[in-house]
Amino acid sequence: MANIIDILTVLMMGTSFAVFGLRQYRHSIIAYALQTLLLVTIFLALYVKYGSHELLVWSITAFIIKVVIVPLYLLSLVKKLGVVVEDEPVGGFFISPVVALSFSLAVAMMFYKVFIHFSIFKDALPLFAASFIFMMGIFGFILRTSFIKQILSYCLFENGIHLSLALMAYTSHELVEVGILTDAVFAVIIMSILAKRFYASYGSLDTSKAVNLRG
Repeated sequence: MANIIDILTVLMMGTSFAVFGLRQYRHSIIAYALQTLLLVTIFLALYVKYGSHELLVWSITAFIIKVVIVPLYLLSLVKKLGVVVEDEPVGGFFISPVVALSFSLAVAMMFYKVFIHFSIFKDALPLFAASFIFMMGIFGFILRTSFIKQILSYCLFENGIHLSLALMAYTSHELVEVGILTDAVFAVIIMSILAKRFYASYGSLDTSKAVNLRG
């Protein structure tokens, strides 16, 4: 079972890089949905391994909200705005993913050693993956200036938190997961509304163009 979880978490790392690096919004959103499906599968694998019924509830809730509702909502937002490809990010389309990948790997190397001391689950690779996905979300906020990519970066950041929580404290009450999901849904909705208003004002989703908001 540990090997299955290792493989799933490595695939989650690959999809987080795809969410970050893919230029077409539709492809990034599909990569996010796939990553979340992998997360749900990890919940089920941990449920089978440890018999924690909380994880079964987590998996059902996460599947409905994060695999189905949020991606469909973002796809409808992209379609409504009529945008296909993001504007060039800070450092360009090549440098930006390389910087994010390098620093996320480096920071994850430090974080997982701390996590493993406090975790119920003692396999190092999944904890490393959780740290990596978390950091890819952070660097998405820093390096990608597209409003849609920043929403997806928040979703990556949140998936890293979910994976960390499932590994470190899989006996947590179901309401903990529901609370995090509720916050995430409202955050995505609020950021989507801001994205629509920003696009209506600037004709672009590139937040770096809002120079008149500085100061």
